Amino acid sequence: MQYTGDMTNRRIPIREQLAYSAIEIGANPIYTIVLSFLTFFYTDVLGINAGIVGTIILVSKIFDGISDIWAGNIIDHTHRKNGSARPWVLWSAIPMAVSYVFLFAVPNVNIVGKIVYIFVSYNFAMTLAFTFSQCAINSLPIFMSNDTKSRSSTYAIRLIVAGLVQAALSFVFLNIINALGGNQSAWIILAAILGTVSFLASLVTYFGTREYVAAAKDASGNVPLKKAIHALLHNKYWFMVLCIILITVLHQVATLTIGVYYAKYIMLNETLAGNLILFHHGGGAVGMLIMPFLLQKGVSKRNATLFGGIVMTAGSLISVLFGAGTTLIISLAMRGCGFGIISSTYFGMLADTVEYGEWKTGIRTQAVTACIGGVGQKLGSGLGTAAFGFALASFGYNGLAAVQPEAAITAIRVMFNVVPLFLYIGVIVLMLFYKLDKEYPKIQEELQERRRDENNE
Repeated sequence: MQYTGDMTNRRIPIREQLAYSAIEIGANPIYTIVLSFLTFFYTDVLGINAGIVGTIILVSKIFDGISDIWAGNIIDHTHRKNGSARPWVLWSAIPMAVSYVFLFAVPNVNIVGKIVYIFVSYNFAMTLAFTFSQCAINSLPIFMSNDTKSRSSTYAIRLIVAGLVQAALSFVFLNIINALGGNQSAWIILAAILGTVSFLASLVTYFGTREYVAAAKDASGNVPLKKAIHALLHNKYWFMVLCIILITVLHQVATLTIGVYYAKYIMLNETLAGNLILFHHGGGAVGMLIMPFLLQKGVSKRNATLFGGIVMTAGSLISVLFGAGTTLIISLAMRGCGFGIISSTYFGMLADTVEYGEWKTGIRTQAVTACIGGVGQKLGSGLGTAAFGFALASFGYNGLAAVQPEAAITAIRVMFNVVPLFLYIGVIVLMLFYKLDKEYPKIQEELQERRRDENNE
């Protein structure tokens, strides 16, 4: 393996942490749109059957998940003067910008033509452009430093920016769409603006960061993908973090995707979706803002995640028992606070599994480990959105109908209020078995001894 001196253990400067976090100003909007509004666009603007939409997204997520493994392997095999992950931040900037518009420029053709276009545009945007951008971003701090506190703080600050962008965009998105006319052209115009911002934000991140930890190599020059995946299959903590990410994204689907329908059909005003998301993200902001300071003070990521799961469980119980009015606001704020805490820790936890995997198997794969975490995100959003679409279709939902069946309304209510409770309990159970924070200092010490021995050979 190659390391570049003492700089590998440096504390990442705040200016680099901020430059790294700037990517969320450009990349988070497309994630927010896909998670919160794209299904609504397909069903209630284009009139596509919810079951068909769910099928397209579920099938696409299979390709999307595979592309994470592929992208991570490519990044681990990239060895340039400007790094391994940073080049892909730059190279994915234009495809990301274009994909914003591509998603919504669905031609006015027959239903088969629309379905084909949706499938192609969705996979260009998410399977290719977003995957390479996010894999580069998710793995970048692992190439910036081996210092776990500094990495965790960097990820946490990024998530603060992500939360603020997501909250602001979610609150005003449908209002802007309606102000622009509410039709398909309005979605395309807003997408073009966001795509331009995305390109500029990618440049800020690329030019504002540096890599000091080289991608791992074996005797042949690179770690083969098969070998990297085999090592991951022996990394128990990576599996636990993957499950946490999966649960977190399923929570977002239940709160954000379904929240738009909840506002329209339960609260009888679709623009109130922004309020629901704002209540959630307001709590999330509290959780996210405190985490960088707590992590720097030595609070373990495991204990923080466990606490986040408990807060979310309590918030969910409130919505199940009471479910409306002020109690709904409190419930969403608590669920958001727990989400903010957990989302600020799981990328740092994922980064720590790189060291555990190297210690356990002798194989270090930074980008593959970090990028396969995206599988949890995409599997969660795919399964959640597909299940929601299938449920709506089975209960007779029609996005262009003036009145929806009562069974479909009940399904929306249950998936928004009740289902999340079981997800949050899963977080608590997983963290009871997560011990890596305690084991990490000894693991890092043994790895340093191995590296010294390798360098002396």
